[in-house]
Amino acid sequence: MSDTTKRYVLLDRDGVINRRIADGYVTQWKYFEFLPGVLAALRLFRENGYTALVVSNQSCVGRGLLTWEELQAITRRMLLEVALAGGTIGNVYYCPHAPGDECSCRKPQPGLLLKAIEEHQAWPAQIYMVGDSISDMEAAARAGCRSLLVQRGAFFQDGVIGGAPSHIVSDLLEAANLIVRRDTPTLSEALHRGWLPFFSNGDPGGRLSTSSKRTPA
Repeated sequence: MSDTTKRYVLLDRDGVINRRIADGYVTQWKYFEFLPGVLAALRLFRENGYTALVVSNQSCVGRGLLTWEELQAITRRMLLEVALAGGTIGNVYYCPHAPGDECSCRKPQPGLLLKAIEEHQAWPAQIYMVGDSISDMEAAARAGCRSLLVQRGAFFQDGVIGGAPSHIVSDLLEAANLIVRRDTPTLSEALHRGWLPFFSNGDPGGRLSTSSKRTPA
């Protein structure tokens, strides 16, 4: 059963969290560079109750460019730097297969996203996938998630997007602000749904009287 009170966001790694290496892969930590605004975005997600989950194709493992253990070492350092900056990443899911392996987890196949969703008992329609490629958008559409595209140069010259993104943003920080803003109800909406306390008209002391004990779904 899904828990609709928890908030999740799925993030691609290369091109969203860290800078892509032209015609190459991040095979050592010294090549890993956080993109501007990423650490602030991950902190914003944490402060607003979101759990960020990374879902990333890493065919460099399947191609023999680095081992699974070396990839995990890079990941541990990434998680440490995020935590030191006040953010958090709940879990990281990688597809290590090469394109010719015909697996179900390599995006645009939705397997990696569905695994993350299932393990966290989340509801796909309430989740945003933030990616920078056509395969990210298609995987999100196949998994039933909403999507945000971090646009990079000449993106639309590469092909037609199979799963049109909800929005196009310039970076992860813009995506985080948009997601938080869209998922946060206005004052009138919150009062209408009984999510906020209100001042009792008959109480000159201004004590709070709770309109409902319901919590937001």
